[in-house]
Amino acid sequence: MAKSHSKDRTSSKIRRRSPRIKSDHGPRRIVIRRPTSHLHDHPEQASPSGLPGLADPDEVTPGHECPSDESSHPGGECEDWSSKPDCPDEVSPLLKEWRGGIGGFVRHLDRLGIRYLAYSQVSSLEFCPYRYYLEYVRRVRLIPEPDYFIKGRIFHDALARYYRGFARGRVPTLETLHKSIDRHNREDGHHLKNAITLALQNIQDGWEVVAVEEPFVLQLGWGLPPCVGVIDLILRKGDCLAVIDHKSGRNFNENDGLQLAIYRQHVRHHFEAGACLARYDEYRWVNNLSRIRKPAFQRTEVPFEPDEWKQARERIARRHEEMLAIQMEKDARGGGSCYICPFKEKCRKASFGWW
Repeated sequence: MAKSHSKDRTSSKIRRRSPRIKSDHGPRRIVIRRPTSHLHDHPEQASPSGLPGLADPDEVTPGHECPSDESSHPGGECEDWSSKPDCPDEVSPLLKEWRGGIGGFVRHLDRLGIRYLAYSQVSSLEFCPYRYYLEYVRRVRLIPEPDYFIKGRIFHDALARYYRGFARGRVPTLETLHKSIDRHNREDGHHLKNAITLALQNIQDGWEVVAVEEPFVLQLGWGLPPCVGVIDLILRKGDCLAVIDHKSGRNFNENDGLQLAIYRQHVRHHFEAGACLARYDEYRWVNNLSRIRKPAFQRTEVPFEPDEWKQARERIARRHEEMLAIQMEKDARGGGSCYICPFKEKCRKASFGWW
């Protein structure tokens, strides 16, 4: 069989650096092993492989050790907010009964008028306060939905199908996944197929699948509403867990460590894990994997810091105060990069000439 693209420096890159700073069922112990012929149209029995992937918890690079609760107590207190009473948990009981996706669930919370926070709210506010106002106060819907939202969702769905295949005891082949992409009849379907090809060449070999697209509710304390979200992939090897977030786009972007800090905090508490690694797996849309000159796949480790959760919660609390002010004033200042904002055509504060 031809050499995999993951062996080619132009196709994949593994790096370790810090970015900027529903389930109530038990973990499904499904061991990921590389199929002996995952690039063909018939599933094979799993077999081990030495492909570089997620760091082995027994052989981690110094400075990137699996975090342990012995180093710090997660959720360290901050005297600015610690005296505030906790919000009642109205969200967790609803999530236990919910049978749809996370998007429908948060819209359900909106209809009920139940307060919650999400990483996407913080990200929207920090990008541009007026975007947050349009998106989360006025609830402006983008019609038609931006194509890059749809494209990213198709890719996530294909990856989720791949990992869920292990739970059924049958590994979807690359050709099967490519056919699922063809059903969308996209002119840029080759971008998605190339990304899926790279995903299968860079699977987290030897790790167990704990959850795929895991919805969660994380209690923040400090008088803050609970945080809701969904984790793309949770893996386990021995006593160490790992959270994986998939990113896709035309280019690799500078990732925000807050997102994985939230995910890591949920996993450490919900699964009572003393150690949890965190990774961003990024895929760049390319036309032809054999002709690219720079990597189309990049894996970035987010190392654990002892005060990670304390800093994350302080940042969320500050943004929550800004959100409350915007909700009261029913307005906000503009100030983002309008040319890349999906709301630019609906925004009266968009910079002149963004087009």
